[in-house]
Amino acid sequence: MSAAPLPAAAPEEEPAEAAPPPRPAAPLLAETIDLRQNRTTLFATLLVGATVCATLGGLWFGRFAQTESVRGVVAATGGFVRLDAPRAGVVSRLAVTQGDRVAAGSPVYALRLGAATAGGESVAEAEIRNLLQTRRTQEAEAAAAEAFIAQATRQQKAIESDQSRFYAGLDAQSRQVAAAADKSRAIVRRVSAYVKEGYATRDVLEARERTTYDYERQLAEIELRRLEYQRQDTERRRAYETLVATKQSQKAAARSQIESIDSRIAALRTESALEIQAPSAGTVLALGAKVGDSVRSGQLVAAIGDPAAAPLIVVEAPSRAVGLAKVGQRVILKYDAFPYKTFGIHHGTITYISEAAVRAPVTEGLPPEAGLDPRPVPMQSAYRIDIRPDRADVDAYGEKVPLKIGATLSVDIVVERRRLIDWATDPIRALRGR
Repeated sequence: MSAAPLPAAAPEEEPAEAAPPPRPAAPLLAETIDLRQNRTTLFATLLVGATVCATLGGLWFGRFAQTESVRGVVAATGGFVRLDAPRAGVVSRLAVTQGDRVAAGSPVYALRLGAATAGGESVAEAEIRNLLQTRRTQEAEAAAAEAFIAQATRQQKAIESDQSRFYAGLDAQSRQVAAAADKSRAIVRRVSAYVKEGYATRDVLEARERTTYDYERQLAEIELRRLEYQRQDTERRRAYETLVATKQSQKAAARSQIESIDSRIAALRTESALEIQAPSAGTVLALGAKVGDSVRSGQLVAAIGDPAAAPLIVVEAPSRAVGLAKVGQRVILKYDAFPYKTFGIHHGTITYISEAAVRAPVTEGLPPEAGLDPRPVPMQSAYRIDIRPDRADVDAYGEKVPLKIGATLSVDIVVERRRLIDWATDPIRALRGR
């Protein structure tokens, strides 16, 4: 038998290092850990996200429209004519009543120009009274200037008369002294001859020469006085002529003012009463004033047309309301006779927008108003807009009430339609554009 092999000798083990001391056992947890999520936080997060998404979606897809409310009147599609006051004044006579038939050229109403004042007179009458007062003042100034000129002329003539006598006296005195000087010079010549012949002394000659010198000195003084008086007379005449020219200019200006006042008074008296006639045949559809009412220029006093014609709404919209308006645009109608809170709103369609302004802006005596444009509405040019209402009647308590020609209403016109996101980012764009 073969002997079994002996097992291999195990390798010699190296000595092991000292083992670290054992860690103390961790204490057992007294509570359990809950790994479930907080549903309140989740719902709040979802709600905030949904709100943000809804807000962004609303800003992106949402739109808003800004409207402008203007006043209008119900007219007719055929034969409608407004008889507005051509100027401010007082209605003195009405020749028709509502519903009357009128022919072309027949009188409708008479207008006394100028609005009535507290004293019962019109502005034209008050202006005539003021013009007459001004005319009297101008006449007094012209009369005063004319009287001053006449008085100054008389004084100048009196001065000239005195000057003539004065200069005549100077001339006589000058001739007298000159004659005495000539005589004295002749005597001096004879005495000089006597002195040469020895019949006279030198003292006599010198005395005669002194006498001649005195005459010549007197003659020179007379001429100097004449020149001085002539200089003073020249200055006095120049002052007189200047003053007279000034007064004549004042007189001419007063006369010119009087002529202008007379022309203005004649025009006011000629135009103090106007008779407004019907331009075409028709029926009196509306009367906007009665006798004694003050009306302003452009105010509706009467309207003529065909009552059977289809209604047409006419508005005079300010500039700020026609910028984005266009033919075919839908508008909202609110009739004054049918309050929209009770009878609802109505709609219409724009059929016409005037290319040019039909009324110039008014620039005085108006308080500011709020709106898209900071200027007051009357201070803006007005454009005519024609609107065709969807219906010619209104449902009122179970009845169809037709629209009456001349009825007033408010029209809401959309002047701006934009996305909310554009409106919200406008300040940022404005800052970037600076």
